[in-house]
Amino acid sequence: MPASFSYTVNTALPRGRVWALLTDITNWSRCSDVYSDLHWEGTPWAEGSAIVGQLNYPIVVLGRYVIRKVDPPALIRYLSQAQGAGFASERTIMLEQLVGGTTIRADAFVVGRPKMPGGGSEFLRSLTTRWFDEFARLCDNQNSVLR
Repeated sequence: MPASFSYTVNTALPRGRVWALLTDITNWSRCSDVYSDLHWEGTPWAEGSAIVGQLNYPIVVLGRYVIRKVDPPALIRYLSQAQGAGFASERTIMLEQLVGGTTIRADAFVVGRPKMPGGGSEFLRSLTTRWFDEFARLCDNQNSVLR
């Protein structure tokens, strides 16, 4: 049975600006050391294209995110594969406009037989919580610049 979890953070930045920061993958490494050497294989944000690069936390692995669905400015869904880790995950990122900000929610389903202590779910939970917390800080810093 696949393991699953959800994680939510809020930012004061409006959804359109959060979307712009999220879909510019150069920001992924800029706001956190979780990712490095990210690049596109195919047309950015097109179904079937992939973001490829290195994941540096909680262990170093090569990662590939194959885009499954994009619905601007509300939803991104992708299949995540970590080379040699023994598992894959499907992740959905949703942005909900609030009065005075945005809720960012990440849902993940993990399948496979992870080859690491704590399993794939714990790996993905650690990576997700750290990166989304740091991304929300980037958004909030952008919001203070806009004032």
